[in-house]
Formats: sequence, structure tokens, C-alpha cells
Amino acid sequence: MKRTVIVVLTVIVLAIGTWIGWPREGGPAADPTAEVGDVVTPGGQDDFDNPAGTSEDADDAAATEAVDDPAAGDPAVEVTAEPEFDEAAPAKPVEATWDQAVRQAARDAALATMTAFAAKDQAGDAWWDGLKPLLTPQAQPVYQDVDPRLVPVTEVTGEPEVTDETSTLLAEVAVPTDIGAYTVLLTRVDGAAPWLAEQIRPPEGS
Repeated sequence: MKRTVIVVLTVIVLAIGTWIGWPREGGPAADPTAEVGDVVTPGGQDDFDNPAGTSEDADDAAATEAVDDPAAGDPAVEVTAEPEFDEAAPAKPVEATWDQAVRQAARDAALATMTAFAAKDQAGDAWWDGLKPLLTPQAQPVYQDVDPRLVPVTEVTGEPEVTDETSTLLAEVAVPTDIGAYTVLLTRVDGAAPWLAEQIRPPEGS
């Protein structure tokens, strides 16, 4: 009787042990090669270390591009030459005064101006080419479009005379012509600059 009871209990214990160790339905099958403490993920060990699968790949790709691309990296420093400066100081204006040489220069300038102005027998371009260098830059646009055929004077008939030397930079010179005395207003930049004609005024009443 005792033996029978022992056999029955043994069978029951084995059955319970077998039932406890048997895999449940729907559960994951046990990996016979896995050791205790290992964690098995659906994607494997590589997916666990790099879930997205892109970060390390992106870093490797960026590093490869930086090596392959010679233009990558810090921009080149543009080197420009230092500007050259003119160390020469502008010339100091020469003080202007009146003396016999300055008066003669004014008379000569007025005579040359009136001689060129009265050369109306020349073609328009030739007449202007002779007069232009004797005029100031401000006076040139005024006389450039003058028709020489309409100039009333034809010749200079006497010696020029300085009539006003109040300013050392301005002078009025009377020039006798066949229709009366023209007045030539002359100007200069400083004592070393030449006299140039600013105005050519016909005689009063002409």
C-alpha cells in the first residue's frame, strides 16, 4: 500500500515539474544557445546598439565627404595688397603779385585771345581749335557754339593795355580792334599759372 502511494506521488511530482517547464502557447521559443542574463531583441544585438541605424552611418559619410572634397574645411583667407599712398604733398600755391613781367603776360594773353577770336575767315572747327586753349574751363562751353561768321571784329589794330589790376588773380585788358576796344577778362589760379580768358566783351554800343 505504501509503495503504491509513493509511486503515485512520484508521478504527480514529475507531471507538475514537466508542466511547469513546458513552453506556454503563444510565447517566444526559448533560445537554447542563450545564456542566463542575455537579452534578446527582435532586431538582434546590432539593432540594440544602433536603434535608428543611421547616426553612425551619417557621421561616417560626412567624414568621407570631408576627405574627398578638397574644397571642404575652413575657407581660404583672402590676402589683399595694401593700398599705395602718394606721399607727395600737393604743391603749395605760388603767391601772386603784380610786376612788369606779370603785366606783359596779361597783355600777351589778351592779344592772343582777341587774335584767335577775330580769325573768322577760318572754318568752324579750326576757329575753335585756335580759341579753346586760351579760355578757362568755365568759358569754353560759352564760346564753343559761337558761329565765327557772326563775329563782328576782323582784326586787332593796337597794343593791349591792362586797365584793372585790383586783384592779383584777375585782370582786365583793353584790346583795340577795327570796331573798337574789346575788354578781355583774364584769370589765373596762382602766381605760377598762366592767364586764361574768362570773358570777351565787345565794345559798348557795338
